[in-house]
Amino acid sequence: MILDDTLKEVYTRQIMMKEVGEEGQQKLANASVLVIGCGGLGAPALSYLTAMGIGHLGFCDCDTIALSNMNRQLLFEMADIDKSKAQMAQKRLLSLNPKLKTTVYDRFLDEEFAAEIVPQYDIAVDCLDNFNTRLVLNDACVAAGVPFVHAGISEFYGQLMTVTPKTGPCLRCLLPNKKKEEGPKKPFGVVGSTPGVLGAMQALEVFKYIVGLPVANTGLVVYDGLSLSIEKVRIEPLTDCGCQQ
Repeated sequence: MILDDTLKEVYTRQIMMKEVGEEGQQKLANASVLVIGCGGLGAPALSYLTAMGIGHLGFCDCDTIALSNMNRQLLFEMADIDKSKAQMAQKRLLSLNPKLKTTVYDRFLDEEFAAEIVPQYDIAVDCLDNFNTRLVLNDACVAAGVPFVHAGISEFYGQLMTVTPKTGPCLRCLLPNKKKEEGPKKPFGVVGSTPGVLGAMQALEVFKYIVGLPVANTGLVVYDGLSLSIEKVRIEPLTDCGCQQ
């Protein structure tokens, strides 16, 4: 995507920042970002990634839109119930930026598919709601040397970590003894703005990575919406983990 006069006007508030400029904005326009999950975290992350001028967004989700999504998944409307999240997300994002290149993966992310698509992108975003698939994404990104931004939420709380293979810990360093979860996932409570906060933070991490600013790749950023506090917890990389090799 070339920054013509119209796009320069759209992104003028970013371009005027000394950390960005036209060079940084062009980096965003040239970037390809893969978002796994178009729900609570994915909806705000995708919206902000589109609005900031990412040139190519790929998004993967096999789910359909439900009534219980409406309190937090602001990409969707009541008329979208039972429709594909990935396809409706594409429709909404293209209405925000018609020049956006999109690739829709309306399917489940398994090991084989992750290994196929992850190397095609500059960075990935973990907007998932279960740890099994998070590990699939983690392992594919580590194998391909592609960074990704993890986030998880529940109720008023959230966590975030950017994984940069070979230069920081990954999810297997975070929970080295975590076993595969069996059975269907259990629903949990969440106030709608919690994934909004974390999804926006994920988009900011992508922005910083692409323009060459430091990211949160040394451990967890823990968000507490009740006390409006943020803590950083350092995670030491495991020397025998694949992310360090």
